[in-house]
Amino acid sequence: MDKDENQPIKECRLYVDGMHCASCEVLIEKKILKYDGVEFVDASLKDNKVRISYSRKQPQISELNKEFQELGYKFQTKKVEKKATPVLRFNPDGSLSVNKGKLFDAFKVSVIFFSLIIAFFLFEKLSLGKYVSVQEGSALPAFFMLGLVAGASSCAALVGGILLSMTKQWHELYIDSDSSAKKAQPHIMFHTGRLLSYAVLGGMLGLIGDVISLNNTTVYSILVIVISVVMFLLALQMLDVKWAHSFRLRAPKFVGRFVSEESNFQGRFMPFVTGVLTFFLPCGFTLIAQSIALTTGSFIQGGLIMFLFALGTFPLLALISMSGLKFNSKPYLTARFNKIAGLLIVFFVIYNINSQLNVLGLPSLSDIKLRGESKVESIVELDEQGEQRISMIAQGFEYLPTSSMVIRQGVLTTLVVDNKGIQGCGAFMAARGLFDGYVQLKYGENIVTFTPKQKGTYKVTCSMGMVAPVLVQVI
Repeated sequence: MDKDENQPIKECRLYVDGMHCASCEVLIEKKILKYDGVEFVDASLKDNKVRISYSRKQPQISELNKEFQELGYKFQTKKVEKKATPVLRFNPDGSLSVNKGKLFDAFKVSVIFFSLIIAFFLFEKLSLGKYVSVQEGSALPAFFMLGLVAGASSCAALVGGILLSMTKQWHELYIDSDSSAKKAQPHIMFHTGRLLSYAVLGGMLGLIGDVISLNNTTVYSILVIVISVVMFLLALQMLDVKWAHSFRLRAPKFVGRFVSEESNFQGRFMPFVTGVLTFFLPCGFTLIAQSIALTTGSFIQGGLIMFLFALGTFPLLALISMSGLKFNSKPYLTARFNKIAGLLIVFFVIYNINSQLNVLGLPSLSDIKLRGESKVESIVELDEQGEQRISMIAQGFEYLPTSSMVIRQGVLTTLVVDNKGIQGCGAFMAARGLFDGYVQLKYGENIVTFTPKQKGTYKVTCSMGMVAPVLVQVI
């Protein structure tokens, strides 16, 4: 029998100066839990207090300060005086107090955040996809180049957002470790899982000649929205929104003592599984690579196509991982990283959900621009067979109507799409309510036939909802 079972449990409360974010709580708890005889630790950012239950010797303040000195924490028996004020505060006498430290920090975070957002949209505007054309028979290096373009566009908004949102969770797994290799382990496993899954499942595409992806616009859109909601909750936790911590996607603290022992923690393989599953969340560029892989009839060729595509997306995703590891090296840097990453994730969530609302044909932020450009159009004339015909051009990253888009209910309709070089997800057209799934647009003229069953206004957009929707009105 363990002799500690006969030892009375004692408790002490200490205060910690230098706590910046929720990750500080995890770091302090994990490190103190390793002390001999310590049974329970509860650190609280709210009041900068740590409660320690122990059965042997009480952890000494001098000993704690020596170990935590490099991390910027100072333990004491007196309550930490929080002198910092909000960025702006109106005093009772009507004067305005400014916390220059917080104001400068908020300024730096804002500059970095908006610089990254501007860079994202500038890259989208460059339309580099027009310089990377892949089709059946294209050389393998072309798929690597396609991946490079995808990594900084639609893949950044979805897969990059997922990676950003998981960085904080993975950081907390090994937050008390001094080994950089161990802290990088979840990221290495994520990228390894992603590259291997694209190679193996890409090979299966070539072998069985069928798409292993979601081709149901409704199911796929709902899946992306659900993932985005989870990302949003994780982002709020990064931004230290108090109520969001109740949705914490990690084990309770009492379980933390068990999982802090790596030998007990089976969930360390979850980053690998997460990387594997990204294959089933294809952006438009991924769909292009998948569609070509399935035509190869070869496991090796299909696997190489998808592997090189994933390898092309790797540099930017690796940059996200390295940034997370670098900024999480010190507590005060962790707090800054969480603010920037949290804001970026919120942006990506809005971007992704808005796009999926377009795919589902529901009201979205895109409608603001569409309403501003709306104009009265005449009804499309019926031909001699009593059918109706509408047309548009697909070019760059947009669909351009070349006829009226007002059609009749219950009449066979032919949609003619002249693909003059559409890019990215634009190569897969979606119009929920008019036709099912995605329509892959080959270069040149594409014919899509459907019969509108219900009156209403429908959106024609790409598989990811990122192409500005074209409205089709059924009367």
